[in-house]
Amino acid sequence: SGINAEYGDEGMCLTMHQPWASLLVAGIKKIEGRSWYSSHRGRLWIHAAAKQPTTAEIRAVEDQYLDIRGNDVIFPEFYPTSAILGCVFVEDVLPKFENEEENSSEFLFVCKDAMALPVSIKSKGQHKIWKLGKQEHATVLDQLF
Repeated sequence: SGINAEYGDEGMCLTMHQPWASLLVAGIKKIEGRSWYSSHRGRLWIHAAAKQPTTAEIRAVEDQYLDIRGNDVIFPEFYPTSAILGCVFVEDVLPKFENEEENSSEFLFVCKDAMALPVSIKSKGQHKIWKLGKQEHATVLDQLF
């Protein structure tokens, strides 16, 4: 239907570690780095991996983003794991360029239009970019629209 066609939503999903996954769907993080290129453009669902971040890890990353975005950033209250959190629109995947967020990766996913699900959906996740199951995809779309 309309919004899916417009965004090219084929249910493609990327698994990321927390707290970066939540920061991306909150629109606080706008660039995601990877060691590999992807031809994917359009909607990309974001899944949080199983690894629970420590309080110190969360604090360090939040401090980094306070420096980048300014003091009025509102961070997520929770950083759920093993769950689909929401989606972003991938505008481009570019070779490394100068930016404030991500300097250790060879390829940078430039993201916009972040949308967090009202409730995260428990899910296993996979490596690189993977396809949501039909039922999972329908569930996340129902929550968003």
